[in-house]
Amino acid sequence: MGLSAAGLGSGMDINSMVSKIVDAERAPKQERIVKRMNDVETNISAYGRLKDSLDTMKGLMYDFRRNNTFAARSTASDNPEAVSASADHLAVTGVYSIDVQQLAQSHKLVSGGLDADSDFGAGQLVISLGGRSTTIDIAQNSSELLDIVRTINSHPSNPGVKASVINDDSGARLILGGDKTGADNQIAVTVNAPLTSPLQDLAYNPTSDFNAMNEMQASKDARILIDGLASVSSATNSFTDAIRGVSLDVSQVTTPEEGPVTVNVDEDRDAVKASLEKFVDAYNAFYQVTKALSKYDPETQQGGPLVGDSVIRSATSQMRSLFSTPIEGAPDSIRTLSELGLSTTMDGRLEINNSMLDKQLSQNFSALEGFFGGNDGFAKKVEDTIHSFTGITGTIRNRENSLGDQRTRLQDEQQTLDRRMNDLEGRTLKQFSTMDNAMAEMQSQLSAMMNIMPS
Repeated sequence: MGLSAAGLGSGMDINSMVSKIVDAERAPKQERIVKRMNDVETNISAYGRLKDSLDTMKGLMYDFRRNNTFAARSTASDNPEAVSASADHLAVTGVYSIDVQQLAQSHKLVSGGLDADSDFGAGQLVISLGGRSTTIDIAQNSSELLDIVRTINSHPSNPGVKASVINDDSGARLILGGDKTGADNQIAVTVNAPLTSPLQDLAYNPTSDFNAMNEMQASKDARILIDGLASVSSATNSFTDAIRGVSLDVSQVTTPEEGPVTVNVDEDRDAVKASLEKFVDAYNAFYQVTKALSKYDPETQQGGPLVGDSVIRSATSQMRSLFSTPIEGAPDSIRTLSELGLSTTMDGRLEINNSMLDKQLSQNFSALEGFFGGNDGFAKKVEDTIHSFTGITGTIRNRENSLGDQRTRLQDEQQTLDRRMNDLEGRTLKQFSTMDNAMAEMQSQLSAMMNIMPS
């Protein structure tokens, strides 16, 4: 509510007086609300930082387990221009020789020389590619060669055949090319038109020796020979699981002079080590967050927003316990994180003993799956432990919900205080205005009396 002008009867500054009264009434209550709101917001932010640092670790372990990083494989080809390879965790380590005998090709047809400016007439072209086909209507008034090309290419049900035109000494030639490789992806063109129609020059039956169009490039499967014994074909230049867990991409036929391509599949120790280094970094970041949030300076008697908080103590304690507790059912060679080469320091950080880790990765790589994998492995235990804090019903989420409720109540208190102060301002202003009016009336009466008194 806005304040009125200064009192006319009393000469008092009513605005100033009312403001001081309202401010004096508001100040202690407002200060308490602001302080409590600042504390709530600070704690919400603090729990958010703590939750984020925990969830980072959880995400790393989830990816580590989901991607089977503990069983990762690396591949190397001695001729990547001919054969490249990748492998998943199911691949068996070993050395494989790959002879690329044939690359996959798409089917291509070419017509004889045609008059590009002549009308081919009305009719239908039934174009097939592999097991798909569509009927394309050719209209009499749009039957020149380029019209036919545009009609084929723009047809919504085109099975994957692209038409184009080249010109040579014999005239214009129609080119039809399939968009898929593989021996089964042959093009066929059936013409529904009179036998005398020029459209018959575009017919092709892959099972017939007599065709109007000619085969420009045969459709072929890719073919490789593995270790000189196993012959494998593929409709594309990619082979999946010809070797279990290994994907091969071929791009060049090998020659007897070059010999077969050697592909080596090995344990990807670098991938495992890199993932563990990320986890160590994430844990140390979490540990630094807990220290910052719970620190206390006895000299200044100032502390972090979560000093003495049981959630921080519990989270830190449970994570450290995971690092030292043996995983039930894990191989004897790696039963705890410290046996892998990761351990906590005197100041609480997690560090890697690189020589120990490298030795374990070199000698006991196969034991990693038993330690990290499965529902009872280390990775899942980290996920579950962190989820008990950051999940929907977790400890941190409960604290955040409670703080959110406190914030809502404080916002309600602020609105109530604002209404009360507005009411107080109105009542006080009314009281002062009434008093001022009374004083003005008294002054008016006094002046009248003075005027009638004899001099």
